[in-house]
Amino acid sequence: MGRRARITRAGAVLSLAVALASAAGCTVASHQEPGQATAAVADAVARAGSAVATTRLTVSLLDADRVTTPVADAAVLDQVRVLEESTTALTTLVPPDDVSSAQRDAGLAAVADATAEVVTARAWVAREAGGDLSASGAVPLTASELEADLARAADDLDAVLALAGGA
Repeated sequence: MGRRARITRAGAVLSLAVALASAAGCTVASHQEPGQATAAVADAVARAGSAVATTRLTVSLLDADRVTTPVADAAVLDQVRVLEESTTALTTLVPPDDVSSAQRDAGLAAVADATAEVVTARAWVAREAGGDLSASGAVPLTASELEADLARAADDLDAVLALAGGA
């Protein structure tokens, strides 16, 4: 076997070893103190609450013809991404005790509900832009109906935030 072949093979083995070490490191749960876990839940839920508030404002502005539908769609899509990040933060959290586990579970439920409402808001924006969404679907007919649904989701997030000591 030539020198070049040995170097190539050694490089491949080293790459495989690094990949395996990285993968093994991902399976080890990080240890957090209860206060750290609670703060992580509060942070994720607060970001989700901000996303819902921004979506409500966007719906209100679109309904008042103060923004265009492409701007509203981009704004709501950004909020979907914020909610995705909040969901990831909560789903990857390893709670150290029953209290922070309950907080995380409540946060997951509230963020999932908020995500569903923001996704519905994006569909409403699409319908306002002339999209082919029937009036009989799950999308509210008016901005005020949609804002009420978003307000309920925001209230649920606030309740979880209070549970996590963030309000």
